[in-house]
Amino acid sequence: MRETWTLYESGPDGVSAGIWTCEIGRWRIAFAPRKHEYFFVLEGRLLLHDDEGGVTEVVAGQGAVIPGGFEGAFEVLEPVRKHFVVVER
Repeated sequence: MRETWTLYESGPDGVSAGIWTCEIGRWRIAFAPRKHEYFFVLEGRLLLHDDEGGVTEVVAGQGAVIPGGFEGAFEVLEPVRKHFVVVER
């Protein structure tokens, strides 16, 4: 189960920000070339798996970036709550 609370959204420049929560699970993600996300984990633990075999762990108190064009998998190991900012330019 995933929930998103969008707290800010702008029209033409494609910026959104908010809070996102998710239960344990894993799924594929593929970001458009112009979509970038910065997030800060408030609770929980997750892994970002890129298609080249790299894995980045992000835990509560840490932030990370998912760059435009990223393809791989998003894996939630412990229920996550995060702040996010998405920019589409």
